[in-house]
Order: sequence, then structure tokens, then C-alpha cells
Amino acid sequence: MDGFRTIRVIKRDGSAEPFDETKLAAAMWMAMRDRQGEYEDARELARAVRCFLHRVDWPCVASAAVFEMTIKIMRRIQLRRAAAAMETHRQRRKLRRKRLRVIHDGGRMTVWDKSWLAELAKGSWRLLPRTARILAGEIERELLAERRRWIDRGDVINRLNERVVEYGLADAVPVSPPAPQT
Repeated sequence: MDGFRTIRVIKRDGSAEPFDETKLAAAMWMAMRDRQGEYEDARELARAVRCFLHRVDWPCVASAAVFEMTIKIMRRIQLRRAAAAMETHRQRRKLRRKRLRVIHDGGRMTVWDKSWLAELAKGSWRLLPRTARILAGEIERELLAERRRWIDRGDVINRLNERVVEYGLADAVPVSPPAPQT
């Protein structure tokens, strides 16, 4: 990445992943595209965030801090509507995540957790962490868009398996069965 060392982003669930300029640009573009700005603007802003993080020599940064930094930058350069759209999207996603429940075998319910699905994808299908998170994110977006209050764990696993096969990432059978939830 242009000779820079890797910056680790600490996610909400405590997991860490490398700072992804493209992912940040895509999130910004989703907020900007119907309001103001071009995709190249989002890419340059994401690059500026990465450069700032390197300049202040932060080897690790919370995803919430990256988000706040991004919002402040967008407001500072008069992209207020796009910044507001990003904030609204984040708040809605947080509320919908809190409301969504997964029903496990035996009727036990847990709050939705995307990282659980990403770990399952990684372990069952031997996917790279980034690929597993992308698939889990796609499934999460579907579930949240459906405004579901609950979903059966088996249905979530079926969606994952279908997605893996759809993208040609594995044969039709996982390399190992999903581990039982405890």
C-alpha cells in the first residue's frame, strides 16, 4: 500500500482488520452519490484518512474513530448532507442489529452478531477473513433491509452456504459442518 505499514482497525466486536481504503471510499460514496460529489472524491478522502493515520503514527485505531474522522472531514469540506446520511445509516444499522435475534436449536435466542457469521464462514469454508466479513456483511444487509426481528440460525447458515456457492468460492458442501453454538 504505497510503502505504508499496515494500520489495524479495531472493530466493534474487538476483532482487528487492516485499514481498507477502498471499503472506506465505498461507504463514503454510498452517502455521497445521491447528494453530492464523485466516486473519485470519496477515494481521495479515504486516501487522506489513511495518510493522516500514518502521519500521527497510529498502528491501531478503533473503527468508531475512523468513522468520526470521516464525518468531520466531510463536514469540513462542505459535504454536510453526505455526512448526515452516513450518520443516519450507522444509527439505523445499530438499532436494527440490536433488534434482530437469532433463534438457535432448542429455542435459545441471541442478539445478531455479524462476527459470528464471519467466523463461521471462515472456519466452515476456509475463507480468508476479509472474504468472510464481506459475505457476512452482505447477509447482514439483507436481513436488516428486511427489517426482521428474528431469524432461525439454520436459515442464516443456508444463506451463507448459498452465497458461497453463488460466488464460486467452494464446492456445494462445506469443508466441515458448522460448529454447534454453546
